[in-house]
Amino acid sequence: MLMSTVHASNVCPQNAPYFCMTPDMALEAEIKLSDFYRIPAVIISLYSNEIALDAQWESPYLGMGMNNSRSMLILGGTTRVKGMTKDAFAAAVCHEIGHVLGGAPYQTINGSEWASAEGQADFFAANVCLPGYFKNIGVPATEILSRVEKAGYEMLSSLAPYSSETSEELNSLRRFHKLDEKVDATLINNYPTLKCRYETFRNSLKRSDCWFKE
Repeated sequence: MLMSTVHASNVCPQNAPYFCMTPDMALEAEIKLSDFYRIPAVIISLYSNEIALDAQWESPYLGMGMNNSRSMLILGGTTRVKGMTKDAFAAAVCHEIGHVLGGAPYQTINGSEWASAEGQADFFAANVCLPGYFKNIGVPATEILSRVEKAGYEMLSSLAPYSSETSEELNSLRRFHKLDEKVDATLINNYPTLKCRYETFRNSLKRSDCWFKE
């Protein structure tokens, strides 16, 4: 799940948090108003009739997440971060849906036992949701795997500056690089590293050994 803090104001205050960008400050952003509502609506309609969408275009803040297993929050500033493309946005939406529909392994955090682990949400996004979405919008079958890889990389690289990883860890996120790391135990309540998360989108046919232990 991405950061998701709701603010009452749609105007950036002088002491704005780490990210605050109103629609008029990002007129060149790839994702327009119609994309902001259309992309998540299409994806949700493919996989669930029970998830409500709370999309707040005017919000200048970065945030996306499941309020619970029945409601998805998306703040408009999420689409205005540098490098956020339509496919990257679709990947982020698919990740959030993956917390609800991705299955085991599940988190064990009190109150979040309904949510699939972060790595599993990525796997659902890469293995199920994005392929289904791309097929729905007419992407040829022969191009879907490469489109999934690209979407995952664009999502992770655009959100990387707002992660908690060190500069060294951020620099290790390299496109097309195969990761051979293996964990001793499945990551349940923590995010995999960005380079590990990318591995899930690079090779979307299996759960990555860098976060999942058979």
